Amino acid sequence: MKTSTQLKLIKTIAKIGKINKMWYLQGPKLQTTITKKQAKIAYPSKKLQTACSVTSHQVNTSQVYEIAPKSASNNLIIYLAGGGFVLPISSLHWDFIQLLVTKTNTKAIVPLYPLAPAHNVDAVMATLTTIYQQAVQDYNPNTITIIGDSAGGNIALAFSLHLQTNGLPQPKQIIAISPAVDLTFTNPDIAPIEEKDYIVGTPALKEISEWYRGTHTLTDGIISPLYGDFTHSAPIIIFSSTGDLTNPDTKRFAAKNKAITTYYEYPDYPHIFPLYPIPEGEDARQKLIALII
Repeated sequence: MKTSTQLKLIKTIAKIGKINKMWYLQGPKLQTTITKKQAKIAYPSKKLQTACSVTSHQVNTSQVYEIAPKSASNNLIIYLAGGGFVLPISSLHWDFIQLLVTKTNTKAIVPLYPLAPAHNVDAVMATLTTIYQQAVQDYNPNTITIIGDSAGGNIALAFSLHLQTNGLPQPKQIIAISPAVDLTFTNPDIAPIEEKDYIVGTPALKEISEWYRGTHTLTDGIISPLYGDFTHSAPIIIFSSTGDLTNPDTKRFAAKNKAITTYYEYPDYPHIFPLYPIPEGEDARQKLIALII
């Protein structure tokens, strides 16, 4: 496919604006930047609130939004927005969630889960467990789809392991978009892709991973799903691109778990490309919609 004007524009803006600059910070500068960005939470837009019913409630210390279409099916989406485990949900996420909800007539639960460095994986899993336990009282697990992008994809996959450990039912499926599946970031195949990845970078992610892991090791499946046992997991669907530095490890995950994983790989698109309003993401978006319906 010829590169669209929209994607060329995103690439230009990202490079001029140095979108990935934060991901190359470390130490006090990284923490200061994160503190500032965590104060800038995006809320559901007026457009979203007009198209859907939007309500919210608290679970532990987290705000949880429920986005319902005008006429809802019996299915449910639990959407975990990415942000490198430290950044709050963005307007890009809300637009994508609106698309999924309205195109599939499916209600979405969107937890603003606890963020590092103040919180670690255990706090995230505790919050999601409470949300999920309530969800399976209201919905058959076979009608629940958990979707996550980037760090949210990592969390979605890790949550499947958490459900196994705690004897809770698996959802219908887990969909991971550009997931970070190995937080050691030691795969040598990452380096040449990172050089051209204009969205994210590994230096900050390595430091963030140390905060996020809490008392777990980086090779614990709940931190790095690549090392987990997904034998009893729900079916997994992954969308990845060769232009994304998470791609080398995602390919390894798909190969290791091929019995339960459907893997879609696209050429040289940016990190979380289906979320951007670009023609290159349309095939993935249509596949996502078909999976949810």
